[in-house]
Amino acid sequence: MIVLYDLVFQDDRRPSPFCWRAKYALAHKGLSWREEPVGFTDKDRIAFAGSQTVPVIQDGAAAVKDSWAIARHLDEAYPDKPLFAGEAGLAFGRFVSNWVDTSVHAALFPTIIGDLYDRVRPVDQPYFRESRGKRLGTTDVTAFQAKARDGGAVATFRGVLEPARRLLREQPFLAGQAPAYADYALIGAFLWARIASPLDLLAADDPVAAWRERMLDLHGGLGRNARAA
Repeated sequence: MIVLYDLVFQDDRRPSPFCWRAKYALAHKGLSWREEPVGFTDKDRIAFAGSQTVPVIQDGAAAVKDSWAIARHLDEAYPDKPLFAGEAGLAFGRFVSNWVDTSVHAALFPTIIGDLYDRVRPVDQPYFRESRGKRLGTTDVTAFQAKARDGGAVATFRGVLEPARRLLREQPFLAGQAPAYADYALIGAFLWARIASPLDLLAADDPVAAWRERMLDLHGGLGRNARAA
């Protein structure tokens, strides 16, 4: 069975957006897996893969790190039910992943940073505060979050989603009539927020909100069954 090394917070919450990409990719393939929880300060647990971050999978003799590399590995090792439909599908999946990494996460991070900190295991909180503080310019992540929200961070986040919104007005999934890796890249960001924060990120009539509900219900409710804030 495939082993997935997954980021763990308090109360066994699993919010990592990149690990969720891997979980949806595994479920898309119809594969079974076992999860091994890894905290921020448990880097020795994944040293065997030459990685300091999750996700990592152990698939037989193959140790694969990074969510994108994991998706590529799964399509090569298990060609049924491809995550990427040909060269165009691969390029689209890569484009959406890069957009989520550089734009969606960047807009979401200030909005939920304090809630994330509150959910991190106490043993990991000093590491989280210091490492994230280097990005933010302050270790007071709670105050940073409050200032971001007061400054319109939620509206900014919603604005960043406009490319997806325009597409989802015309089709049920980013990839078309059925979900593929592009959808999994974006739903990971929403699960990051859903598991850590009670903040309502989307308007009820937003096409992205309807898509999010469809994504949460996929694969037997994989996302919906995760413990939410």
